[in-house]
Amino acid sequence: MGNEMKTMDTEMDQLVSAFDNDDTSTLMELTGQAKITSGNTGLTRLNINYDTETDDGTALTRGQWKIFVDGEFLYASEVHIRPILRTFEWSVYDMDAGTFSCKSVQKPTLSGEFPDSLAGNKCGRLPYKEEELLAEDDPLKVKSRSAVCNQVIYGQITGDFKKATGEKMAIKDRPFVSYFKRSGFKPIRDFIDSLTRQKKIMQKVIIKLTTARMKTGSVTYFIPVPTLHKTVEVSDADKALMKDFAETVKGHNENVLNQHREALKLISPSEEQDLSADFNVKSA
Repeated sequence: MGNEMKTMDTEMDQLVSAFDNDDTSTLMELTGQAKITSGNTGLTRLNINYDTETDDGTALTRGQWKIFVDGEFLYASEVHIRPILRTFEWSVYDMDAGTFSCKSVQKPTLSGEFPDSLAGNKCGRLPYKEEELLAEDDPLKVKSRSAVCNQVIYGQITGDFKKATGEKMAIKDRPFVSYFKRSGFKPIRDFIDSLTRQKKIMQKVIIKLTTARMKTGSVTYFIPVPTLHKTVEVSDADKALMKDFAETVKGHNENVLNQHREALKLISPSEEQDLSADFNVKSA
């Protein structure tokens, strides 16, 4: 596990170096743009709003973008983001407890292992073919399907926001993080893939984000709609921000790996052998 930590730290350092030296080809490779493939950070978090009203009864519009700044939520139908760093992680959210029961390390690409906080890999997510062989009520299949892959975007956000009361508040180039998962995963991935086909790195574009209302059966939900707003050049301030984001990821990974090691201590020898075999099979 020590080697795993060193490898992930090295990946982050290489990514920062490539960005710092304007090494486009290396940067695209390290951030998963070389080819197209089908926690609490303290940063401003960007989400899609699903609330219909505030705690005091003020009406809200579902499907707007939402951030939390200086103790209150701000809302906007359209925002502009500049992605600086993209990572992937696996997680399981416990609805009853209202918290995450498992989180994996974050990595710039989806390849390889994702050690998690419960001493497993990818929070129990099985390969598709292996999962399909299991019965619907098999505990392993249920556990596997509860694990969600998050596409984590670190960057800067700009937008004309409003408080729930209607008071306007402009936000410009504020560092943020957003976790795009489930129905929100593909639109962002596909957009970045389109940049890849155009030989553009995501750090040099400003993306306009709106949302689209979708409905499956009786369930209504919203997905992000990214479009290219404009291209920009990389500044020294951008390079410093990349380093800050990389340190945030390193801190997250160190915390997860510490939990991974502690969880391993609670596993019986036979379970540990099974777990080791599982890692070896997935990495073979």
